[in-house]
Amino acid sequence: MFQFKIIMTSKIRSVLQLLRIRQYYKNFLIFVAVFFSRKIFYHNLYFDLILGFILLCCASSFNYIINDIIDVENDKKHQEKLKKKPLASGELPMYVAVLLIIAIVGFIAFSLVFLIPNISLMVMIIFIILTGQLYNHFFKNYAFVDILVLSTGYLWRALSGVVIIDATISAWLFLAIFEIAMFLSIAKRKGDLLYLGKDKAIEHKKVYDQYSLKLLEQFHVLIAGSLFMTYSLYLILKFSLFEPTINLQEYIV
Repeated sequence: MFQFKIIMTSKIRSVLQLLRIRQYYKNFLIFVAVFFSRKIFYHNLYFDLILGFILLCCASSFNYIINDIIDVENDKKHQEKLKKKPLASGELPMYVAVLLIIAIVGFIAFSLVFLIPNISLMVMIIFIILTGQLYNHFFKNYAFVDILVLSTGYLWRALSGVVIIDATISAWLFLAIFEIAMFLSIAKRKGDLLYLGKDKAIEHKKVYDQYSLKLLEQFHVLIAGSLFMTYSLYLILKFSLFEPTINLQEYIV
């Protein structure tokens, strides 16, 4: 009985590892819209927002599982990845990943049809999945292009909150969110190069061969300056008649 519990605990841990729940924090961007649209005390919005957050987490897990299935043979060749990839290490059989994908797709479809019927949110979820797949299979090995694509994924998460509450948000705020995502992505790459060193960083991701700390530092300063200007314009024009605003529902639906 005790041995069975240990095995079950290990399997559950492997499933959670496959789902990448530690990456779910990125989806909290969905709540940015309710704050900046000054609707933070509109309690009737939070059921849809929380459900939207869960759906974004499902979309994220869908991407990670698909990537692990596609990369499983390649991951088996890297000792470091074997520790983090339960499919490659054999801790989980392939059918578990397939069942999880079916469950995730089913839950997303059910939620978008019956719980939160929102075509715009469905489009955002599709964009998140497409962006994740494009990054993993085409753009992750190209310096700075990888940062742009990753940042776009963060932007879709923030815009998901916008379409859920049907808010009109400043165009400057859209740009600021995108630049914040770029700023954080660059910071992560700098941290990897500093912590891992150039050689280990390249083993971790091939794209690090094209980066240097000096280049990232220069780009970091550039994005920081641009972010400061963008957010300043957002704050200034917020109180004028000239603030450019966007209602995404008008464009998507």
